[in-house]
Order: sequence, then C-alpha cells, then structure tokens
Amino acid sequence: MAKKRHLQEHNPKKIDSQKYLFVLVLTILIFTAGLLLGNWVASKKYKSLQNMGQTLRTDIIALELQQDLIEADPCKSAGLAPLSEQLYTLGTRLDFMESRLGKNNEDVIRLKQYYSLLEIRHWLFMKKINEECNQNNILVLYFYSNLDDCSKCEEQGYVLSYLHKKDPSIMIYSFDKNMHNPALDTIKKEFNIQEAPTIVINEEVYAGYQSREALEEAIKKHKEEKEEKHTAGE
Repeated sequence: MAKKRHLQEHNPKKIDSQKYLFVLVLTILIFTAGLLLGNWVASKKYKSLQNMGQTLRTDIIALELQQDLIEADPCKSAGLAPLSEQLYTLGTRLDFMESRLGKNNEDVIRLKQYYSLLEIRHWLFMKKINEECNQNNILVLYFYSNLDDCSKCEEQGYVLSYLHKKDPSIMIYSFDKNMHNPALDTIKKEFNIQEAPTIVINEEVYAGYQSREALEEAIKKHKEEKEEKHTAGE
C-alpha cells in the first residue's frame, strides 16, 4: 500500500499537468501586463497629442494678436521676420499632429481650417508689405492634396521647404486643395486651382509638379521683375 502511494505522489502525468498550468497562468499574466502597458502608453501618447493641440490653439491666437500689433506700423516693425518663421513652425507642428491623429481627425480639421485663415491673412498682409514698404518677399501659395490622387505632393513639399530654408524671404503658404471655407474657395477660384500640386508664385500659376531647378528659376525671375519695377519707380 505504501509503495502504491509513493508511485501516485511521483506520477509524471500529474507533474506535467502542474507545469502546463503554471505556464498557462504565466502566459496570461504576461499578456495582461502587456495589454495594460500598451493601453497606458497609448493613453499617454493621446494625452500628449491633446496637449499639443491645445498648445497649437494658444500659439495660433498669440500669432494672430502679434500680427495685429505689427500691422499698426509694418514698415518699421522689427518683428516681421520672426512672425513669418513662427507661422512656418506652427504649420510644421500641425503637419506632425495630422500624421499622428490622422487627416480625418476632427481636431486636426478644425485646426487646419483656422490655420488656413491665418495663412491667408498673413499672405494678404505680406502683399501689402511688399507694395508699401518696397520689400521683395516671394509669396508662394502651395495647393496639395491629402487624398491618394497626388503622388508628387509630398516631394513637392520637401522642395518648397528646402527653398524656404535656403532663403527665408521665400514664404510658403500651404493649403489642402480639398478643404473648403469661403476665403480659401475664393482664392482657389481666383487662380483656377484644378489639380495638386499647384503653386502660385506672386500670383503666377504653375500647375503640376515643379522641380527645384524650375522653381529657383521662376523665383529668380520674379525677384528681378520686382527690382526692375522698384528701380523704374525711383
């Protein structure tokens, strides 16, 4: 009888069952821990993006107020270049937010709408600066598409960013062709924007993708024309 009990206590099937049960429980614990960790990380990322959205709203309002102050005496203002760079930086941050939350995110769409209006206002302001203060800033309107109908839009954006970094007097205003608001629709109608990418340089339309060399040549032409008008007016 003692021998039989001893065999039962050392039954290998019973030991294997306990081992499998232990592995199963451990696997469940690891999976649960991973799931909880993943949810925590996702929550932190979402909160971070929410904070970024709020910061963007605040910065956009601050930029708008700063422009109001500069408009009082634009030709004497020393804050014009920083204002333009702040606008460009805000656009970069908005692009980053769109890449994280998605182009159909409601917060992203609202921010893009408001930012596009700020861009249009700044563009009109800079047109006035060029005319009244004898400056030769190159104003570029860039129309792109976030849909799958513009294989060259991303590359065109890189080219324009390169040109702006090379020469900050080249000011880029980027607009989603598929976005609608009364002000933007008026501009698209004025320049007959039908496709993306399309670029407008000092109100001259260049439809389709433009290489770096082609844009540099066009910008050079517009700068020379402005200088000739300025010289003739003296």
